Amino acid sequence: MKTALALIALGVLAGLFASAADRYSLTWTFLAWLVFVSAVGSLLRVHAVVNGEEEDR
Repeated sequence: MKTALALIALGVLAGLFASAADRYSLTWTFLAWLVFVSAVGSLLRVHAVVNGEEEDR
């Protein structure tokens, strides 16, 4: 669960920086991609923990 929390924090931080960047720049595109990838990664990690064996928790 620590991994999922770290990915969520990374997405929030990237979203914060993306809100300050110009929307049509390469930096904004990269940060928006990072928000999406970290959100999907955290959902997959939570799914793996919830549906995994007891020793994975």
